[in-house]
Amino acid sequence: MSRAMNGFLRHCRILVSLFAAAVLSAALPCAACAQTQSESGSQSQSSAAQQENEHGTGVVPPGIKLIPTMPPAQPGALFQFPHADTRTLANGLRVFVVTDHRLPAVAIRLVLMSAGTIHDPKGMPGIASMTASMLTQGTETRSAQQFAQAIDFVGGEVSAQADDDSTSAIAVVVSRDTDLGVDLLSDAVLHPAFSQDELERQRQQTLSGLRVEYSDAGYLASAVFDRTVYGDSPYGLPGDGTPDTVAKITRDDLMKFHDANYAPNESLLAFSGDITPERAFALAEKFFGSWQKKDVATEQISAPPAAHGLHFIVIDKPDAVQTQIRVGKPGIRRDNPDYIPLLVTNRIFGGGYNSRLNTEVRIKKGLTYGANSSFDANRFAGEFVAGTYTRTAATAEATKLVVDLIAKMSTGDVAPSELKFAQDYLSGVYPIQSETAGDIATRVLAAAEYGLPADYTQTYQQRILGVADSEVKEMATRYFDPRDLDVVLVGNASQFLSAIKADFSDAQWEEIPFNELNLLSPDLREHAPAAVPIPAPTPESLSHGNEILTEAARAAGGDLLRTVSTLEFTEKANIYTPQGAMPITVKWQIAYPDRSHAQITLPMGGVSQVTDGKIAWRQTPQGTQDAPPEALGEYERGINLFGGWGLYRQVMAGQVQAQYLGQEDVDGKKADTVNWLASFGTIKLYFDSASHLLIEAKYQAQGDETDQRWSDFRDVNGLQFPYQSVTYRAGQKFTDSTVQEIQVNPQLDPSLFVKPAASAAPPQQ
Repeated sequence: MSRAMNGFLRHCRILVSLFAAAVLSAALPCAACAQTQSESGSQSQSSAAQQENEHGTGVVPPGIKLIPTMPPAQPGALFQFPHADTRTLANGLRVFVVTDHRLPAVAIRLVLMSAGTIHDPKGMPGIASMTASMLTQGTETRSAQQFAQAIDFVGGEVSAQADDDSTSAIAVVVSRDTDLGVDLLSDAVLHPAFSQDELERQRQQTLSGLRVEYSDAGYLASAVFDRTVYGDSPYGLPGDGTPDTVAKITRDDLMKFHDANYAPNESLLAFSGDITPERAFALAEKFFGSWQKKDVATEQISAPPAAHGLHFIVIDKPDAVQTQIRVGKPGIRRDNPDYIPLLVTNRIFGGGYNSRLNTEVRIKKGLTYGANSSFDANRFAGEFVAGTYTRTAATAEATKLVVDLIAKMSTGDVAPSELKFAQDYLSGVYPIQSETAGDIATRVLAAAEYGLPADYTQTYQQRILGVADSEVKEMATRYFDPRDLDVVLVGNASQFLSAIKADFSDAQWEEIPFNELNLLSPDLREHAPAAVPIPAPTPESLSHGNEILTEAARAAGGDLLRTVSTLEFTEKANIYTPQGAMPITVKWQIAYPDRSHAQITLPMGGVSQVTDGKIAWRQTPQGTQDAPPEALGEYERGINLFGGWGLYRQVMAGQVQAQYLGQEDVDGKKADTVNWLASFGTIKLYFDSASHLLIEAKYQAQGDETDQRWSDFRDVNGLQFPYQSVTYRAGQKFTDSTVQEIQVNPQLDPSLFVKPAASAAPPQQ
């Protein structure tokens, strides 16, 4: 039974109890009333009233007054958090078991402590998150559909996600299906397939979400605040990545991250619910015992430096009608002894609806629909953040109020009633937050993950209730100093900046236009990449470059390439736009050396793009239109780069000049790079150092830096041709394609490359 359903049934039971109590209090006089009735004599009642009362009508007899009474409050009993049995497997995997037979359900939770987003490769946030999301999208023995069907058939759930410190994978099933749940969980974690097709699907879902988030002022305010507070720490980077980094993630990236960071000796496994320790330990051994222990690089991440002074970062988003406000500073680690007293202190300040922050900003001033604060504590660092939002005109007032409330809190002046309410609340919700098997497993593993005391979950309520007035005062004065704060504002700056600067004249200010924001840049600003100077060609570099090209031509088919005069292939592709992916089909017909005809089928119709080697044109249902002269070079480049065959034909004819530049990494592979000094522009080519095949090209297209990559090379009549292609333009994914069928030397109709005699003008607007 779900947590939501448990809560609903409990709510219904409460309502029924209250209804019954109300009925009884109205129908039955209390003992004092009965005594008064006896003393005054039953003769005062009329015979009719006596008859009505005897028949149970519920009518109060004349002269009788009912006095409602409530039982006195009883001291609440402390919640007994269940005991966890534990055992460590030979491979280092620590296993915890909490048995609870009240419901026939089991939650199995695995925490991979070395696979959090803080372990993303430098400069590539999003890999840990993508790796986690791909775990349930197919394994070595189950396709994504088979995996989903297996868990759906039993009404269970298997999911995984990466957080800052770790990746968590969880399975929830009814107890009779526990074996299947553990089987699927282990299969997902230990044997993910990382299918290219599923990766592309997940990539597009992530990019779609990021497009929405990057237009949302609330997301940007939190992301900029994290980046500001944590500085160079990986805790400050966006865990889901950026559109640029997500577009570049490869299957190889995921496999490398999985191999390096998924280790049993850095993981925790919990079983919670209708299962005995003996059975749980046996299942852990069966499904996870063969998982090989490995050495994982452990990196101690330093806490960010303390804030100094009042620092404002304003992201100017002119289309915003509200301003998002974040105020805070570096906080504490999760294992800091101050965590519990600070939790109580923050509950008083901004940790709930009736906290000081929400009471002042929302209830009294009406500046927002909500304001809250938290101390987000991680394994190596943490932050304090107070957040709210308000209408643009009230930005200065709301921001000043938040800072003033922090200043007031820093005095440590807290009423005993505030402390008691915070303690009662935090202690009281603890049982509710520990209701389901999944809740129990999460709390047990959190204590182990963050190195908390062994009795932490059992003594949590006592620790909350034991926080003294003096501790709250100490926490308030230590962690709420208003002189050192980072303040992030995202909104229409022209409408509030002058007013807020008048209120905080001594503060430091940074103003960044929305379209110049870069979350990966140390100063949060977009900078044009510095051009890497290419050395002047030398006889040696030109000779070496031609050797690389000659070797590539041999690898692609050698002398057989001389026999290729025409090529025809069809590919299914996607063009990626801000509105999403647009599927297309393209039929290419190439006549070497310089003619091409592309029949493109779009969702809204068809179009042809043609060149005869001298000019280029486009044919649509509206007529034929000339392409600009500069487009001819792009057509010529495409003809040469299809499989590299056009280029290789020129290489073998001695018509190419190329400069060797050195070796670089491409998707984890060594590649030899050359500059092809072509008549239509310089192109940087990357050749796999092992296979010698062309796997990447970088060039300028329509004014943008373009990066095209090829993979999945297959034999076609003794020649090598790539069946997969992906293009990035200006750092964003632009197209991807998959070859469906291909023919070498087909008979092509010469009229394909002849421009129609009458060229229609573009349709009038």
